[in-house]
Amino acid sequence: MTTEERIHQANDLLKKGDFVGVYDVACKALDDPGNLDPALAHLAVLSLARTGATTQAVAFYHKVKDHLPRSEDNLSLEARLYKDQFLSAGDPGEKMALGKKARDIYLEAYRINHHYYPAINAATLSLLIGDTAACHQLANEVRECCDRSSSTNKQEEYYLRVTRAEAYLLLGRDDAVGPALAEARQCNPHDYGKLSTTWKQLSLICEHRKIAIEEIEAIRPPTVIAFTGQTIHGMGKSPGIDPADEEMLRKQIRRHLETYQIKIAFGALACGADLMVADEILKQGGELNVILPFSREEFKRTSVSPAGPAWEERFDRAMDQAASVYHIVDDAYTGYDLLYQACSLQIMGLAYLRSQTLGSRAYHLTLWNGQPSVSPGGTAAAMEKWEKLGQENLVIPVPEPRSKGVAPLPVSTSQKIELKRHMKAMIFADVKGYSSLKENQLPRYTSKWFHQLNILAKEHGNEILFANTWGDAIYLVMDSVTSAAQVSLKLTQILSDEDMSRLNLPEDMAWGCGWRPMSDPFLRALIR
Repeated sequence: MTTEERIHQANDLLKKGDFVGVYDVACKALDDPGNLDPALAHLAVLSLARTGATTQAVAFYHKVKDHLPRSEDNLSLEARLYKDQFLSAGDPGEKMALGKKARDIYLEAYRINHHYYPAINAATLSLLIGDTAACHQLANEVRECCDRSSSTNKQEEYYLRVTRAEAYLLLGRDDAVGPALAEARQCNPHDYGKLSTTWKQLSLICEHRKIAIEEIEAIRPPTVIAFTGQTIHGMGKSPGIDPADEEMLRKQIRRHLETYQIKIAFGALACGADLMVADEILKQGGELNVILPFSREEFKRTSVSPAGPAWEERFDRAMDQAASVYHIVDDAYTGYDLLYQACSLQIMGLAYLRSQTLGSRAYHLTLWNGQPSVSPGGTAAAMEKWEKLGQENLVIPVPEPRSKGVAPLPVSTSQKIELKRHMKAMIFADVKGYSSLKENQLPRYTSKWFHQLNILAKEHGNEILFANTWGDAIYLVMDSVTSAAQVSLKLTQILSDEDMSRLNLPEDMAWGCGWRPMSDPFLRALIR
Protein backbone atom coordinates (compact mmCIF):
# COMPACT_ATOMS: atom_id res chain seq x y z
CA MET A 1 0.00 0.00 0.00
CA THR A 2 1.39 3.41 -0.97
CA THR A 3 1.61 6.31 1.47
CA GLU A 4 -1.18 8.12 -0.37
CA GLU A 5 -3.43 5.05 -0.15
CA ARG A 6 -2.67 4.70 3.54
CA ILE A 7 -3.54 8.36 4.17
CA HIS A 8 -6.79 7.94 2.24
CA GLN A 9 -7.69 4.81 4.23
CA ALA A 10 -6.90 6.51 7.55
CA ASN A 11 -9.04 9.53 6.66
CA ASP A 12 -11.96 7.25 5.71
CA LEU A 13 -11.72 5.55 9.11
CA LEU A 14 -11.49 8.95 10.79
CA LYS A 15 -14.83 9.92 9.23
CA LYS A 16 -16.42 6.77 10.67
CA GLY A 17 -15.08 7.59 14.11
CA ASP A 18 -13.00 4.40 14.11
CA PHE A 19 -10.02 6.01 15.83
CA VAL A 20 -8.36 2.71 16.77
CA GLY A 21 -8.50 1.74 13.09
CA VAL A 22 -6.90 5.06 12.13
CA TYR A 23 -4.03 4.40 14.49
CA ASP A 24 -3.49 0.88 13.14
CA VAL A 25 -3.12 2.34 9.65
CA ALA A 26 -1.25 5.53 10.49
CA CYS A 27 1.28 4.12 12.98
CA LYS A 28 3.10 2.65 10.00
CA ALA A 29 4.48 6.18 9.75
CA LEU A 30 7.13 5.14 12.27
CA ASP A 31 8.22 1.97 10.49
CA ASP A 32 10.95 3.85 8.67
CA PRO A 33 11.97 6.97 10.65
CA GLY A 34 14.17 8.10 7.79
CA ASN A 35 11.18 8.35 5.43
CA LEU A 36 8.52 9.37 7.91
CA ASP A 37 5.44 10.91 6.31
CA PRO A 38 4.23 13.99 8.26
CA ALA A 39 0.57 13.48 7.33
CA LEU A 40 0.54 9.90 8.64
CA ALA A 41 2.44 10.92 11.76
CA HIS A 42 -0.14 13.66 12.40
CA LEU A 43 -2.99 11.16 11.94
CA ALA A 44 -1.36 8.65 14.29
CA VAL A 45 -1.10 11.21 17.09
CA LEU A 46 -4.59 12.57 16.42
CA SER A 47 -6.17 9.11 16.50
CA LEU A 48 -4.56 8.29 19.85
CA ALA A 49 -5.74 11.62 21.26
CA ARG A 50 -9.30 11.03 20.09
CA THR A 51 -9.45 7.60 21.74
CA GLY A 52 -8.53 9.24 25.04
CA ALA A 53 -5.07 7.63 25.16
CA THR A 54 -3.44 10.93 26.12
CA THR A 55 -0.23 9.52 27.59
CA GLN A 56 0.43 7.42 24.49
CA ALA A 57 -0.47 10.32 22.20
CA VAL A 58 2.00 12.63 23.95
CA ALA A 59 4.76 9.99 23.81
CA PHE A 60 4.09 9.36 20.12
CA TYR A 61 4.07 13.09 19.39
CA HIS A 62 7.51 13.56 20.95
CA LYS A 63 8.85 10.80 18.69
CA VAL A 64 7.64 12.52 15.52
CA LYS A 65 7.66 16.20 16.55
CA ASP A 66 10.92 17.02 14.77
CA HIS A 67 9.45 15.76 11.49
CA LEU A 68 6.35 17.97 11.70
CA PRO A 69 6.54 21.56 10.39
CA ARG A 70 5.28 24.30 12.73
CA SER A 71 2.09 24.71 10.73
CA GLU A 72 -1.32 25.76 12.00
CA ASP A 73 -2.53 22.15 11.97
CA ASN A 74 0.48 20.73 13.78
CA LEU A 75 0.54 23.50 16.38
CA SER A 76 -3.16 22.92 16.97
CA LEU A 77 -2.44 19.22 17.46
CA GLU A 78 0.24 20.01 20.04
CA ALA A 79 -2.15 22.41 21.78
CA ARG A 80 -4.82 19.72 21.80
CA LEU A 81 -2.45 17.35 23.65
CA TYR A 82 -1.83 20.00 26.32
CA LYS A 83 -5.60 20.56 26.52
CA ASP A 84 -6.21 16.83 27.06
CA GLN A 85 -3.61 16.80 29.84
CA PHE A 86 -5.24 19.90 31.33
CA LEU A 87 -8.62 18.17 31.40
CA SER A 88 -7.27 15.10 33.20
CA ALA A 89 -4.90 16.87 35.63
CA GLY A 90 -5.79 16.73 39.32
CA ASP A 91 -3.38 19.20 40.89
CA PRO A 92 -4.84 22.74 40.56
CA GLY A 93 -1.48 24.39 39.89
CA GLU A 94 -0.48 21.86 37.25
CA LYS A 95 -3.95 22.04 35.71
CA MET A 96 -3.81 25.82 35.32
CA ALA A 97 -0.30 25.70 33.83
CA LEU A 98 -1.34 23.09 31.27
CA GLY A 99 -4.47 25.06 30.36
CA LYS A 100 -2.51 28.25 29.80
CA LYS A 101 0.13 26.40 27.78
CA ALA A 102 -2.56 24.89 25.54
CA ARG A 103 -4.18 28.28 25.00
CA ASP A 104 -0.84 29.94 24.20
CA ILE A 105 -0.05 27.35 21.52
CA TYR A 106 -3.53 27.72 20.01
CA LEU A 107 -2.96 31.48 19.88
CA GLU A 108 0.41 30.91 18.20
CA ALA A 109 -1.36 28.79 15.58
CA TYR A 110 -4.04 31.50 15.21
CA ARG A 111 -1.42 34.14 14.41
CA ILE A 112 -0.19 32.17 11.39
CA ASN A 113 -3.31 32.54 9.22
CA HIS A 114 -5.85 34.13 11.59
CA HIS A 115 -8.06 31.10 11.01
CA TYR A 116 -11.06 30.52 13.25
CA TYR A 117 -10.20 26.94 14.30
CA PRO A 118 -7.29 27.64 16.69
CA ALA A 119 -9.01 30.84 17.82
CA ILE A 120 -12.21 29.12 18.95
CA ASN A 121 -10.16 26.53 20.84
CA ALA A 122 -8.22 29.32 22.55
CA ALA A 123 -11.55 30.95 23.44
CA THR A 124 -12.92 27.76 25.00
CA LEU A 125 -9.73 27.19 26.97
CA SER A 126 -9.95 30.77 28.23
CA LEU A 127 -13.39 29.95 29.63
CA LEU A 128 -12.16 26.73 31.24
CA ILE A 129 -9.22 28.44 32.98
CA GLY A 130 -11.43 31.27 34.21
CA ASP A 131 -10.35 34.06 31.85
CA THR A 132 -13.85 35.18 30.86
CA ALA A 133 -12.74 38.47 29.31
CA ALA A 134 -10.32 36.76 26.92
CA CYS A 135 -12.96 34.12 26.17
CA HIS A 136 -15.55 36.70 25.10
CA GLN A 137 -13.04 38.75 23.11
CA LEU A 138 -11.86 35.72 21.15
CA ALA A 139 -15.39 34.36 20.71
CA ASN A 140 -16.53 37.66 19.19
CA GLU A 141 -13.51 37.67 16.86
CA VAL A 142 -14.36 34.13 15.78
CA ARG A 143 -18.04 34.95 15.23
CA GLU A 144 -17.14 37.93 13.04
CA CYS A 145 -14.62 35.81 11.12
CA CYS A 146 -17.27 33.12 10.49
CA ASP A 147 -19.82 35.74 9.40
CA ARG A 148 -17.33 37.07 6.83
CA SER A 149 -16.50 33.61 5.52
CA SER A 150 -18.42 31.43 3.10
CA SER A 151 -17.74 28.16 1.35
CA THR A 152 -19.32 25.82 -1.17
CA ASN A 153 -17.29 22.97 0.31
CA LYS A 154 -19.47 20.88 2.64
CA GLN A 155 -16.60 20.08 5.00
CA GLU A 156 -15.55 23.70 5.37
CA GLU A 157 -19.19 24.77 5.72
CA TYR A 158 -19.58 22.26 8.57
CA TYR A 159 -16.64 23.76 10.43
CA LEU A 160 -17.92 27.30 9.88
CA ARG A 161 -21.32 26.48 11.33
CA VAL A 162 -20.16 24.47 14.35
CA THR A 163 -17.54 27.10 15.14
CA ARG A 164 -20.20 29.80 15.01
CA ALA A 165 -22.37 27.66 17.32
CA GLU A 166 -19.46 27.24 19.75
CA ALA A 167 -18.91 31.01 19.79
CA TYR A 168 -22.62 31.53 20.56
CA LEU A 169 -22.35 29.02 23.41
CA LEU A 170 -19.32 30.81 24.85
CA LEU A 171 -21.09 34.17 24.62
CA GLY A 172 -24.24 32.89 26.30
CA ARG A 173 -26.41 33.17 23.19
CA ASP A 174 -27.92 29.75 23.83
CA ASP A 175 -31.02 30.32 21.68
CA ALA A 176 -28.83 30.48 18.56
CA VAL A 177 -26.82 27.33 19.32
CA GLY A 178 -29.34 24.64 18.37
CA PRO A 179 -30.26 26.04 14.92
CA ALA A 180 -26.58 26.55 14.03
CA LEU A 181 -25.73 22.97 15.02
CA ALA A 182 -28.69 21.57 13.09
CA GLU A 183 -27.49 23.40 9.96
CA ALA A 184 -23.96 22.11 10.53
CA ARG A 185 -25.13 18.51 10.78
CA GLN A 186 -26.92 18.79 7.45
CA CYS A 187 -23.56 19.68 5.86
CA ASN A 188 -21.80 16.55 7.11
CA PRO A 189 -24.28 14.02 8.54
CA HIS A 190 -22.15 10.91 7.99
CA ASP A 191 -18.76 12.12 9.24
CA TYR A 192 -19.05 10.56 12.68
CA GLY A 193 -15.50 11.54 13.61
CA LYS A 194 -16.28 15.26 13.23
CA LEU A 195 -19.58 14.91 15.08
CA SER A 196 -17.77 13.15 17.92
CA THR A 197 -15.09 15.82 18.27
CA THR A 198 -17.65 18.63 18.17
CA TRP A 199 -19.91 16.93 20.70
CA LYS A 200 -17.10 16.39 23.21
CA GLN A 201 -15.86 19.98 22.86
CA LEU A 202 -19.29 21.54 23.32
CA SER A 203 -20.06 19.18 26.21
CA LEU A 204 -17.12 20.70 28.09
CA ILE A 205 -18.65 24.16 27.74
CA CYS A 206 -22.10 22.95 28.84
CA GLU A 207 -20.57 21.26 31.88
CA HIS A 208 -18.54 24.35 32.80
CA ARG A 209 -21.52 26.67 32.40
CA LYS A 210 -23.81 24.16 34.15
CA ILE A 211 -26.39 24.18 31.36
CA ALA A 212 -28.40 21.23 30.02
CA ILE A 213 -26.68 19.00 27.49
CA GLU A 214 -29.89 19.15 25.43
CA GLU A 215 -28.70 22.54 24.18
CA ILE A 216 -26.31 20.70 21.85
CA GLU A 217 -28.42 17.60 21.13
CA ALA A 218 -28.53 18.44 17.41
CA ILE A 219 -24.87 17.47 17.02
CA ARG A 220 -24.82 14.29 19.15
CA PRO A 221 -23.02 11.42 17.32
CA PRO A 222 -25.26 8.56 16.16
CA THR A 223 -26.30 5.82 18.54
CA VAL A 224 -24.50 2.47 18.42
CA ILE A 225 -26.23 -0.87 18.95
CA ALA A 226 -25.33 -4.47 19.53
CA PHE A 227 -28.12 -6.59 18.10
CA THR A 228 -29.29 -10.15 18.63
CA GLY A 229 -32.49 -12.17 18.88
CA GLN A 230 -34.39 -15.27 17.92
CA THR A 231 -33.72 -17.11 14.68
CA ILE A 232 -36.40 -18.37 12.31
CA HIS A 233 -38.56 -20.86 14.21
CA GLY A 234 -37.08 -24.33 14.26
CA MET A 235 -33.45 -23.19 14.08
CA GLY A 236 -32.87 -22.50 17.76
CA LYS A 237 -33.43 -24.37 21.00
CA SER A 238 -36.43 -22.22 21.96
CA PRO A 239 -39.40 -20.86 19.97
CA GLY A 240 -38.24 -18.59 17.15
CA ILE A 241 -39.69 -16.13 14.65
CA ASP A 242 -42.66 -17.15 12.56
CA PRO A 243 -42.05 -15.97 8.95
CA ALA A 244 -45.59 -14.56 8.98
CA ASP A 245 -44.50 -12.05 11.67
CA GLU A 246 -41.48 -10.74 9.77
CA GLU A 247 -43.01 -7.54 8.36
CA MET A 248 -44.55 -6.62 11.72
CA LEU A 249 -41.17 -7.07 13.42
CA ARG A 250 -39.39 -5.09 10.69
CA LYS A 251 -41.70 -2.13 11.29
CA GLN A 252 -40.76 -2.16 14.96
CA ILE A 253 -37.06 -2.39 14.08
CA ARG A 254 -37.39 0.65 11.80
CA ARG A 255 -39.22 2.55 14.53
CA HIS A 256 -36.42 1.85 17.02
CA LEU A 257 -33.71 2.86 14.54
CA GLU A 258 -35.47 6.17 13.92
CA THR A 259 -36.44 6.91 17.53
CA TYR A 260 -32.97 6.28 18.93
CA GLN A 261 -31.06 7.70 15.91
CA ILE A 262 -29.22 4.41 15.40
CA LYS A 263 -26.72 4.41 12.55
CA ILE A 264 -23.98 2.00 13.67
CA ALA A 265 -24.64 -1.66 14.44
CA PHE A 266 -22.66 -4.71 15.55
CA GLY A 267 -24.01 -8.25 15.33
CA ALA A 268 -24.00 -11.66 13.66
CA LEU A 269 -26.10 -12.59 10.62
CA ALA A 270 -28.17 -15.64 11.48
CA CYS A 271 -31.52 -16.04 9.72
CA GLY A 272 -34.20 -14.22 11.67
CA ALA A 273 -33.58 -11.26 13.98
CA ASP A 274 -29.94 -10.73 13.00
CA LEU A 275 -30.51 -10.41 9.27
CA MET A 276 -33.70 -8.40 9.74
CA VAL A 277 -31.86 -5.75 11.78
CA ALA A 278 -28.88 -5.82 9.39
CA ASP A 279 -31.19 -5.27 6.40
CA GLU A 280 -32.87 -2.26 8.00
CA ILE A 281 -29.57 -0.68 9.09
CA LEU A 282 -28.22 -0.93 5.54
CA LYS A 283 -31.45 0.39 4.00
CA GLN A 284 -31.13 3.52 6.16
CA GLY A 285 -27.55 4.09 5.04
CA GLY A 286 -26.12 2.97 8.36
CA GLU A 287 -22.89 1.15 9.15
CA LEU A 288 -23.03 -2.62 9.66
CA ASN A 289 -20.23 -4.44 11.49
CA VAL A 290 -20.43 -8.24 11.44
CA ILE A 291 -19.00 -10.63 14.04
CA LEU A 292 -19.23 -14.35 13.28
CA PRO A 293 -18.38 -17.17 15.72
CA PHE A 294 -16.59 -19.20 13.04
CA SER A 295 -15.92 -19.22 9.28
CA ARG A 296 -18.31 -17.52 6.87
CA GLU A 297 -19.05 -20.69 4.91
CA GLU A 298 -19.71 -22.77 8.02
CA PHE A 299 -21.86 -20.08 9.63
CA LYS A 300 -23.94 -19.73 6.47
CA ARG A 301 -24.38 -23.52 6.27
CA THR A 302 -25.45 -23.95 9.90
CA SER A 303 -27.21 -20.67 10.76
CA VAL A 304 -28.69 -19.42 7.48
CA SER A 305 -29.13 -22.11 4.81
CA PRO A 306 -31.76 -24.22 6.63
CA ALA A 307 -34.17 -21.26 6.31
CA GLY A 308 -33.91 -21.31 2.51
CA PRO A 309 -32.31 -19.55 -0.50
CA ALA A 310 -33.94 -16.16 0.22
CA TRP A 311 -32.15 -15.95 3.56
CA GLU A 312 -28.89 -17.06 1.95
CA GLU A 313 -29.18 -14.16 -0.51
CA ARG A 314 -29.78 -11.73 2.35
CA PHE A 315 -26.75 -13.09 4.17
CA ASP A 316 -24.47 -12.70 1.14
CA ARG A 317 -25.76 -9.19 0.46
CA ALA A 318 -25.22 -8.08 4.06
CA MET A 319 -21.71 -9.56 4.15
CA ASP A 320 -20.82 -7.74 0.95
CA GLN A 321 -22.06 -4.40 2.32
CA ALA A 322 -20.61 -4.74 5.84
CA ALA A 323 -18.11 -2.09 6.92
CA SER A 324 -16.12 -4.72 8.83
CA VAL A 325 -16.20 -8.48 9.44
CA TYR A 326 -14.65 -10.24 12.44
CA HIS A 327 -14.41 -13.98 13.18
CA ILE A 328 -13.92 -15.48 16.64
CA VAL A 329 -12.15 -18.39 14.92
CA ASP A 330 -11.53 -18.93 11.22
CA ASP A 331 -12.28 -22.64 11.15
CA ALA A 332 -15.41 -24.79 11.42
CA TYR A 333 -18.07 -25.13 14.11
CA THR A 334 -17.24 -27.92 16.58
CA GLY A 335 -20.69 -28.25 18.13
CA TYR A 336 -19.92 -26.34 21.32
CA ASP A 337 -21.84 -23.20 22.32
CA LEU A 338 -18.72 -21.45 23.67
CA LEU A 339 -18.07 -19.88 20.27
CA TYR A 340 -21.52 -18.30 20.29
CA GLN A 341 -20.91 -16.98 23.80
CA ALA A 342 -17.55 -15.49 22.75
CA CYS A 343 -19.22 -13.98 19.70
CA SER A 344 -21.95 -12.41 21.83
CA LEU A 345 -19.39 -10.88 24.20
CA GLN A 346 -17.35 -9.49 21.33
CA ILE A 347 -20.43 -7.96 19.71
CA MET A 348 -21.34 -6.15 22.92
CA GLY A 349 -17.76 -5.12 23.64
CA LEU A 350 -17.13 -3.65 20.20
CA ALA A 351 -20.43 -1.77 20.23
CA TYR A 352 -19.79 -0.30 23.66
CA LEU A 353 -16.19 0.62 22.78
CA ARG A 354 -17.32 2.38 19.60
CA SER A 355 -19.94 4.37 21.49
CA GLN A 356 -17.33 5.47 24.01
CA THR A 357 -14.84 6.67 21.40
CA LEU A 358 -17.64 8.59 19.66
CA GLY A 359 -19.10 9.98 22.87
CA SER A 360 -22.51 8.60 21.91
CA ARG A 361 -25.06 6.20 23.39
CA ALA A 362 -25.02 2.40 23.19
CA TYR A 363 -28.01 0.06 23.36
CA HIS A 364 -28.62 -3.66 22.95
CA LEU A 365 -31.46 -4.21 20.45
CA THR A 366 -33.04 -7.62 20.89
CA LEU A 367 -35.94 -9.50 19.30
CA TRP A 368 -36.85 -11.77 22.21
CA ASN A 369 -39.42 -14.49 22.80
CA GLY A 370 -39.49 -13.82 26.54
CA GLN A 371 -37.93 -17.14 27.50
CA PRO A 372 -34.64 -17.75 29.37
CA SER A 373 -31.61 -18.86 27.39
CA VAL A 374 -30.81 -22.55 27.23
CA SER A 375 -27.16 -21.73 26.43
CA PRO A 376 -24.72 -18.98 27.55
CA GLY A 377 -24.70 -17.57 24.02
CA GLY A 378 -28.48 -17.13 23.85
CA THR A 379 -30.56 -13.95 23.62
CA ALA A 380 -31.64 -13.76 27.28
CA ALA A 381 -28.07 -14.44 28.46
CA ALA A 382 -26.80 -11.57 26.30
CA MET A 383 -29.50 -9.26 27.67
CA GLU A 384 -28.53 -10.14 31.24
CA LYS A 385 -24.85 -9.50 30.53
CA TRP A 386 -25.64 -6.11 28.95
CA GLU A 387 -27.73 -5.08 31.97
CA LYS A 388 -24.90 -6.05 34.33
CA LEU A 389 -22.75 -3.54 32.44
CA GLY A 390 -25.26 -0.87 33.42
CA GLN A 391 -26.64 -0.54 29.89
CA GLU A 392 -30.19 -0.62 28.52
CA ASN A 393 -31.80 -3.32 26.38
CA LEU A 394 -34.26 -2.28 23.69
CA VAL A 395 -36.63 -5.25 23.48
CA ILE A 396 -38.96 -6.09 20.60
CA PRO A 397 -41.25 -8.96 21.70
CA VAL A 398 -41.38 -11.99 19.39
CA PRO A 399 -44.87 -13.60 19.28
CA GLU A 400 -45.40 -17.32 19.78
CA PRO A 401 -44.85 -19.02 16.39
CA ARG A 402 -47.78 -20.74 14.69
CA SER A 403 -45.87 -22.56 11.93
CA LYS A 404 -43.98 -25.83 12.30
CA GLY A 405 -40.63 -24.23 11.59
CA VAL A 406 -37.54 -25.25 9.67
CA ALA A 407 -35.21 -28.12 10.52
CA PRO A 408 -31.70 -27.18 11.74
CA LEU A 409 -28.64 -29.11 10.63
CA PRO A 410 -27.62 -31.80 13.14
CA VAL A 411 -24.16 -31.75 14.69
CA SER A 412 -22.55 -35.19 14.87
CA THR A 413 -21.35 -36.58 18.21
CA SER A 414 -17.92 -37.32 16.74
CA GLN A 415 -17.52 -33.68 15.79
CA LYS A 416 -18.16 -32.66 19.39
CA ILE A 417 -15.60 -35.06 20.80
CA GLU A 418 -12.77 -33.88 18.54
CA LEU A 419 -12.19 -30.52 20.20
CA LYS A 420 -13.40 -28.76 23.31
CA ARG A 421 -12.75 -25.06 23.75
CA HIS A 422 -12.52 -22.96 26.90
CA MET A 423 -12.64 -19.17 26.98
CA LYS A 424 -9.33 -17.95 28.39
CA ALA A 425 -7.05 -14.95 27.95
CA MET A 426 -3.45 -15.09 26.78
CA ILE A 427 -0.57 -12.71 27.31
CA PHE A 428 2.60 -12.56 25.29
CA ALA A 429 5.04 -9.85 26.38
CA ASP A 430 8.63 -9.25 25.47
CA VAL A 431 11.30 -6.92 26.78
CA LYS A 432 12.61 -4.09 24.66
CA GLY A 433 16.40 -3.94 24.62
CA TYR A 434 17.10 -7.49 25.82
CA SER A 435 19.22 -8.41 22.80
CA SER A 436 21.55 -5.46 23.42
CA LEU A 437 22.39 -6.48 27.01
CA LYS A 438 26.06 -7.10 27.69
CA GLU A 439 27.20 -10.32 29.30
CA ASN A 440 27.91 -8.69 32.67
CA GLN A 441 24.39 -7.18 32.70
CA LEU A 442 22.51 -10.44 32.13
CA PRO A 443 22.81 -11.80 35.71
CA ARG A 444 21.46 -8.53 37.18
CA TYR A 445 18.57 -8.48 34.74
CA THR A 446 17.77 -12.21 35.17
CA SER A 447 17.82 -11.95 38.95
CA LYS A 448 15.42 -9.01 38.87
CA TRP A 449 13.09 -10.67 36.36
CA PHE A 450 12.73 -14.05 38.07
CA HIS A 451 12.32 -12.41 41.47
CA GLN A 452 9.45 -10.30 40.13
CA LEU A 453 7.95 -13.29 38.30
CA ASN A 454 7.92 -15.23 41.56
CA ILE A 455 6.03 -12.38 43.25
CA LEU A 456 3.58 -12.25 40.34
CA ALA A 457 3.00 -16.00 40.54
CA LYS A 458 2.24 -15.80 44.27
CA GLU A 459 -0.17 -12.89 43.84
CA HIS A 460 -2.00 -14.38 40.86
CA GLY A 461 -1.32 -18.10 41.22
CA ASN A 462 -4.98 -19.05 41.01
CA GLU A 463 -5.47 -16.97 37.87
CA ILE A 464 -2.33 -18.00 35.94
CA LEU A 465 -3.12 -21.34 34.32
CA PHE A 466 0.13 -21.68 32.36
CA ALA A 467 3.40 -19.74 32.25
CA ASN A 468 6.52 -20.05 30.13
CA THR A 469 9.56 -17.77 29.96
CA TRP A 470 13.17 -17.82 28.86
CA GLY A 471 13.80 -14.39 30.32
CA ASP A 472 13.43 -12.22 27.24
CA ALA A 473 9.68 -12.80 26.96
CA ILE A 474 6.78 -14.38 28.80
CA TYR A 475 3.79 -16.40 27.63
CA LEU A 476 0.83 -16.69 30.02
CA VAL A 477 -2.61 -18.27 29.87
CA MET A 478 -5.02 -16.50 32.24
CA ASP A 479 -8.43 -17.46 33.56
CA SER A 480 -10.09 -14.20 32.45
CA VAL A 481 -9.56 -11.00 30.50
CA THR A 482 -9.78 -8.97 33.72
CA SER A 483 -6.96 -10.87 35.41
CA ALA A 484 -4.93 -10.70 32.17
CA ALA A 485 -5.29 -6.91 32.14
CA GLN A 486 -4.17 -6.68 35.78
CA VAL A 487 -1.12 -8.87 35.18
CA SER A 488 -0.26 -7.00 31.97
CA LEU A 489 -0.18 -3.70 33.85
CA LYS A 490 2.09 -5.20 36.49
CA LEU A 491 4.43 -6.55 33.81
CA THR A 492 4.89 -3.07 32.38
CA GLN A 493 5.90 -1.81 35.84
CA ILE A 494 8.55 -4.45 36.56
CA LEU A 495 11.46 -2.40 35.24
CA SER A 496 11.28 1.13 36.65
CA ASP A 497 13.70 3.96 35.84
CA GLU A 498 15.05 3.64 39.38
CA ASP A 499 15.76 -0.07 38.83
CA MET A 500 17.54 0.66 35.57
CA SER A 501 19.86 3.12 37.23
CA ARG A 502 20.54 0.97 40.31
CA LEU A 503 21.21 -2.18 38.27
CA ASN A 504 23.20 -0.31 35.61
CA LEU A 505 20.85 -1.51 32.88
CA PRO A 506 19.85 0.44 29.73
CA GLU A 507 17.35 3.18 30.60
CA ASP A 508 15.05 2.33 27.68
CA MET A 509 14.55 -1.31 28.70
CA ALA A 510 10.88 -2.10 29.30
CA TRP A 511 8.29 -4.83 29.16
CA GLY A 512 5.61 -4.21 26.59
CA CYS A 513 2.22 -5.85 26.07
CA GLY A 514 -0.04 -5.38 23.06
CA TRP A 515 -3.76 -6.01 22.56
CA ARG A 516 -4.39 -7.48 19.13
CA PRO A 517 -5.15 -10.71 17.26
CA MET A 518 -2.02 -12.87 17.60
CA SER A 519 -0.66 -16.26 16.66
CA ASP A 520 -0.25 -19.01 19.21
CA PRO A 521 3.55 -19.38 19.44
CA PHE A 522 3.23 -23.17 19.49
CA LEU A 523 0.33 -23.94 17.14
CA ARG A 524 0.99 -20.98 14.78
CA ALA A 525 -2.78 -20.47 14.59
CA LEU A 526 -4.38 -17.03 14.67
CA ILE A 527 -6.00 -16.21 18.00
CA ARG A 528 -8.58 -13.45 18.56
